[in-house]
Amino acid sequence: MRFLYFTLFLLVFSLDAATQPHIQEALRQLQTDPSLKGSQWSVCAFDMQTGDTIATWNPDLALSGASITKLFSTAAALATLGPDYAATTKIYIDGPVQDGILNGNVWVVGSGDVSLGSRYFHEPGTEFQFLDQWVMELKKIGIQTIKGNIITDATAFGYESCPVGWEPVDMGNYYGCGAFGLNFFDNTLKLSFKSGASGSTPQLLSIFPNDFSYQLNIQAKSASINDDQTFVHGTPFDYNRKITGRLPANRSAFVIKASMPDPEKLLAQLFYESLQKNGLRVDGGPLSKRLSSEKFDLNSAQLIFTHNGSTVKEIVFWTNQRSVNLYAEGLLRQVGYHRFGFGSYSNGLRVLDSLNSSWGVVPVQIVDGSGLSKANNISARQFVNLLHAQMNTDYFRHLYGSLPIAGLSGTVKSLCSGQIGEGRIHAKSGSIDGIKAYAGYIESLEGHQICFAIIAHHPTLSGTQLSKKMEPLLNAMVSSIQPE
Repeated sequence: MRFLYFTLFLLVFSLDAATQPHIQEALRQLQTDPSLKGSQWSVCAFDMQTGDTIATWNPDLALSGASITKLFSTAAALATLGPDYAATTKIYIDGPVQDGILNGNVWVVGSGDVSLGSRYFHEPGTEFQFLDQWVMELKKIGIQTIKGNIITDATAFGYESCPVGWEPVDMGNYYGCGAFGLNFFDNTLKLSFKSGASGSTPQLLSIFPNDFSYQLNIQAKSASINDDQTFVHGTPFDYNRKITGRLPANRSAFVIKASMPDPEKLLAQLFYESLQKNGLRVDGGPLSKRLSSEKFDLNSAQLIFTHNGSTVKEIVFWTNQRSVNLYAEGLLRQVGYHRFGFGSYSNGLRVLDSLNSSWGVVPVQIVDGSGLSKANNISARQFVNLLHAQMNTDYFRHLYGSLPIAGLSGTVKSLCSGQIGEGRIHAKSGSIDGIKAYAGYIESLEGHQICFAIIAHHPTLSGTQLSKKMEPLLNAMVSSIQPE
């Protein structure tokens, strides 16, 4: 512990004057680059072996770092829940079964599992096999007819909308899915369109899974492009959605992903349909707890089946590898649920604040788990302090192993590709319009481990352009040889 505080002291106050000139030259080039005029930067890098801060530029300037914020939520989940913790989804009945008839309801009670039916843990076409398993479990106890309803219960996390700073243009898209007490299929709908000539309005062919309540105002146009340039606008629990932008012209079927308005309600519908398809009669209907007056009494209900989700270490891996916003938000809310019994955003952030204090990362402004909100403000030094503190934990290997490797994997596969930094930079990336950031660990040629963070805000340069500007500094830190 003394070593931790001593190195943190060095991190805050020392900058080794003998650091190799090429690191300082790379910094100078950034600082004097005329194309970067008007931009904001926060840079900090710390050598774990020497205790030297080897690069700084506005290290205490708090900026939005976009998805590198996921380093906080994934570290918090590993610290609070442990690598092997798995959230569950439980199936209950609340009445007696006699002669194949359930005189009561079937309840699906969630505790925030984000991996249920997720594409990151299931092969294409198998994502909904969990429904068949649930049906089989009811059949095992002899149920043939259900006199009551199929009720899904996501109250473990409550019914908040999305975090501060999220926009409707984010919340309607697949990357803006909120995390709830019940999540499935990545809380995503697949919208299939038939498009005509450029300038024409595309036709919606299908929605998968089919949500009968979904209403889409199509303002997007077909265009001579090859990729998806659309945006779906909407907020949680609102089924009236609007799609703008452009999609490729003259396609017989082009799929766009959007967020589910209400996963709890849709899951009730799909489970109800699966029961009917498999020969079980349901006299009631599909209901969501949010829209139902039915009361769930755990003391009188009978547990039929427990569906175990993927472990925290597995979810952390994909959160950082593919920058999955849903997973990051779910992990943040899960730590609040684990600590306080209710997975609100405020409870998750309370736990994170306490952890940040123990990690030497205070004060810090974090409002969500994924970094989609621009209301987050974190300095490069605070990220480095976070990364530094993780190295002294039992779960560090899981956090480190979740980080993409420059030039090789995940969201940094193109970073420093074919350069000296390839394979030696393990980092989370962050990107929103006008923002590019990286934070993680560098393995230098000398065998030193370096904690670093680089955050850049620029009004006009793209994320790709900013990445190219950062590469010389990253390569310089990889190749630096520190004095004895």
